[in-house]
This record gives sequence, C-alpha cells and structure tokens, in this order.
Amino acid sequence: MIYHLRPTNPCYTIPRMATPNNESVYRPVLRDAIVTAWQEKRLWPFAVFAAILMSGSVADVFWSKLNIFAPQASAFSTIIPFWEKASAAWSKLSATELILGSLQAFLLVAFGLVISCALIIASAISQAVIVYVIGARRRGRDITIRDALTVGTRSLWPVLVLNLLTLAVLMATRSLIAITLSIAMGVPTGLLFTLYLVAFITFTAVSVGAVVIQIYALNAMILQGATLLQGIVRGWNILRRHWIVSIETIALLFLISAGAYVLVITAGMILAIPYLILLAVATVFGSGFLFLATTIIFMLFFVAIVLSVLAMAVLAQYAAWTYLYRIFGEGGFLPKIHRIVRSFFHQTKIPGA
Repeated sequence: MIYHLRPTNPCYTIPRMATPNNESVYRPVLRDAIVTAWQEKRLWPFAVFAAILMSGSVADVFWSKLNIFAPQASAFSTIIPFWEKASAAWSKLSATELILGSLQAFLLVAFGLVISCALIIASAISQAVIVYVIGARRRGRDITIRDALTVGTRSLWPVLVLNLLTLAVLMATRSLIAITLSIAMGVPTGLLFTLYLVAFITFTAVSVGAVVIQIYALNAMILQGATLLQGIVRGWNILRRHWIVSIETIALLFLISAGAYVLVITAGMILAIPYLILLAVATVFGSGFLFLATTIIFMLFFVAIVLSVLAMAVLAQYAAWTYLYRIFGEGGFLPKIHRIVRSFFHQTKIPGA
C-alpha cells in the first residue's frame, strides 16, 4: 500500500540557492542547525519522543553493533533465567493462584504493550512535526505547533512504516553479524576471523545506509509530499549521488552525539559535588528529610539536564539533515575531501559546470 500525505505536484522544485559549489557549507549548516535547535525550544519535547525510534544520528547503529560483544546484555540472557525461576515457582502454586497470577501477568504485558505502542506512535508523529517545522523555518515561514501536529498525525502511518522497515534492516544486520561472530568463535581460524571482519564492515555499512535513507525519505515525504515508496527511492538516489557528503555529515553528527554525552557526564560530575556535601551534612545532623529532599531535587535537576541536552542534540541533527536535503535538491555542493584535493591543483570548479 502506498500512502499519500498530500497531492504531489510533478512540477514542484525547490528554488535554487546562489551557493558556489566550491564553498564549504558544513560550518553554516551545522551553525544554523545548532541555532535552530536552541531557538526552537518548543520542539524539545518532540525531539525527546522522536529519539525513541530515530535520533537523527548513526550513533545507535555503532552502539548496537558493539553490544554484540556483551552477551550478558542480550534479551535471551535476561529472559532465560527469569523463565527458569518462574517455572520452578509455578509448580508450587495452586490452580487458583496460577490463574490469578497468569491474569496479572497478562494485564502487565497488555499495559506494557499499550505504553510501548503509544510511545512509538508519539515518536513517529514527533519526527514529522520536527521536519515540517524546520523545513518551513528554512523557507521563512512560521508554523504553529497545531498545524505541525496536523501534518504529523496525517503522516503517521507512512512515517511509522518507514521506521519499522529501518528497524527490521538493523535487526537483520545485527543478527547476521552475530551469526558470523559465533561461527568465527566456534572455529577460530584466520580465514573465518577475516570473514567476520568483512561481514561486520559490510553489514554496518548497510545499517548506516538504511538510517541515512530513512532520514532523506522522511524529508521527502514531509517537505515534498512524496509517498512512502517515492520517499525511499529519493533517499536512495540522494545517498547514491552524495554518499561522500553523507559520510562526512555522519562523522560530524557523531561528534555532536559524543559531545552531548560528554556534556551530560560533566554536568553529572559537577552536580555530584554539592550533592555529596549536602548528603554529608544530612548524615552529620541525622536528618532523613534533608537526605531524601536533597536526593529528589538533584535527581530531578539532573534528569532535566539530560533531557534538555538530548532534545537539543537530536533537534540539531534533524535540522542538519533537513538543511542538507534542501541543498541537495538545489544543486548540491562539493564534499570537503574533494575541496581539499582540488585546492592543491587550484581547481575550484566542477568540470563542465
């Protein structure tokens, strides 16, 4: 099934910008993205929800690949011990207790599924809201949150399907990497280890490509009225034509994600100093109220800092991809590595341009 967000215009084109092809745009794009993330604080709650499915960065892809080396963190290692304990306990329960316990477990699972579905839906709508507002801001239009939510709810299903397709690709690549790793560990030979490295690089590249195509497709669907299939095709075509620029953008946004992580850790270390001092005072005076109040206040303050940094980082990444998508539709620009190489030969124009 193909979803239409709004009637498409076959003659629709983005106005061309008077930007020289040899001009560096990474600095202005990232600067504008960070400024947008700071000024559009009304989008921060949406950024937090959008990050549930897609943060706008490929950091999650790399972390998911590294987690393969930690079997204790896998779902099976968590479920199997729980299942063994539950089976041992069920054998000692009466029929009434077993029925009541099963009913409670069913209600808990149903409640968890409802909450999960609500968060996933909120994440898909938030992605559309962010892209729509940022795209309109780039064109000089001021969009209200109400109008953006209308667009987000109308585009729920195509955006949701797009996210689920990307998640399926990520899960499949992770499973294939895990399979090659298990084979290499079962028969530790140089050939199998080399095969694992090749598989790791290949499947990781596929995962990163899927994430980038998803981001471009999302922009095509929201900003240009493309259908789900058209958005994916446009995302693939942009990645194919501008893959070097996309890789360079991935690296820069990865640094932004790492910087946000370092900022959160630093803020936690700074907050720990007055927190420990107040805890020491509470211990000296034996005040349980001061101990509890200090813990609650500092925890709330730290959570607020984490959510604020997360929201701004996610929003900056979405803005960077949206601005790049518009530039790609307006003629594109040279990757930085090309500009560096051509500077040695004093060649600053694209041949034939």
